[in-house]
Amino acid sequence: MKKLFLLVLFSYGFQAFAQQRFGSLQEVLAYADAHAAAIKNADIQQKISHSQSRAAKEALLPTVNASGGYTDNITLQPTLVPANLFDPTAPAGSYNEFTFGRKYLYTTGLQANWNVLDFEKWFELKTTAAQEAVNKASATAIRYNSFNELAQTYYAILLTEKYIAISAENLMVADSIFKTSSEKYGKGIITQENLNRAKIQQLQAKNNLDNLQYSVKELYYKLQRQLNISGPIVVTDSINIQDVPLEETTINSPHPEVQLQEAQATMAEARLKQVKSLYYPSLNLLYQYNYTWAGDSFLNFGNTNQLSQQLFGVKLSVPIFNGLATREKVLQTNLAFEQQQTLLESKEIQAKKDDETLVLQYQKSVQELQKQGEILDLQQQNDVFTANRYNSGIISLDERLDKFADLLAVQNQYMQSLSNYYVSYYQIYIRQTITTQP
Repeated sequence: MKKLFLLVLFSYGFQAFAQQRFGSLQEVLAYADAHAAAIKNADIQQKISHSQSRAAKEALLPTVNASGGYTDNITLQPTLVPANLFDPTAPAGSYNEFTFGRKYLYTTGLQANWNVLDFEKWFELKTTAAQEAVNKASATAIRYNSFNELAQTYYAILLTEKYIAISAENLMVADSIFKTSSEKYGKGIITQENLNRAKIQQLQAKNNLDNLQYSVKELYYKLQRQLNISGPIVVTDSINIQDVPLEETTINSPHPEVQLQEAQATMAEARLKQVKSLYYPSLNLLYQYNYTWAGDSFLNFGNTNQLSQQLFGVKLSVPIFNGLATREKVLQTNLAFEQQQTLLESKEIQAKKDDETLVLQYQKSVQELQKQGEILDLQQQNDVFTANRYNSGIISLDERLDKFADLLAVQNQYMQSLSNYYVSYYQIYIRQTITTQP
């Protein structure tokens, strides 16, 4: 029994230790930076583009190749030679058969090739650098969007848990009203219709609480999926309006989507320059050295002919006519560049207006939340007065239920204002703090 108790205790302790706990939005975002699949994939893509940029730089270096070979001429092919080549008295049209060459050939060689002047490769280097900048900006945009989704889920959990606490209190009130109504119905004070209405409100309060409890479970599953966590998650944070207000609502940092579009426009310009380089000439240098041993005995280098060859070449290529294909390609690339420039101008205007709207919505949500908070406090006071009057027999059940319904409606309005406030809050917070890749 003692061993069983220790085993259960250890299992419970391990499960508690395995839980991932988050006490703030900052902790969630920090965890996402290291574990969220979308952010990790974007980081990997950055590394790939950086490697591609290095490869483009290394392609400008000369290439040097060494080679070695072995040939066994199993049968040396005879060659027909005119007989009068060696014997002037030989009749015309007669030939002698000779065999040239040796059976075994051993060769080594060294070849160096350098594109000294290759504008296409030079501009390709700039294009890969621009692509690397695009991937970096894309990673920032992915990180920004992922953080917004995480913040939305995180605060949805907090708001739902707060609403669960409110709904639990409402259910207690609804249970109390139904209990009192049942007693009065038993004494013949109220009708069956009034009793049914009290029961309906009780069932609605219970159903609302159950739905909220299911919703918070779904939100936890969603947070697990977003953070790439298979084990349980516990959020220890809670809604506290006093700790939330932003000290500064101005947004001065560039929008990640604008940064991405700027990088894409820069890459489109680099591609245009690369395509135009097809009109430029290229210059190539070549050096080659070969050495051959020819003999009639396998691996016997004592009686061989040693033959060497060395060459140096310069090749200049000037494009003159290619069927106008290059012209069309330049035209298409130029149009793509103009398209990216147009999108950039549109993105800049849109992002500026979105930021202004976001600040305006935050200011509006602050005022609305303050007013709804005051209304909720007053409505709660009225509900207490109504409950006391109903319990004292001063007012009817209908009036008590109406006032309780009024409280539920005000609570819904307050929670909606609270939700609007937190949406505006985290959007501004992330815009202010999450603008570049760490």
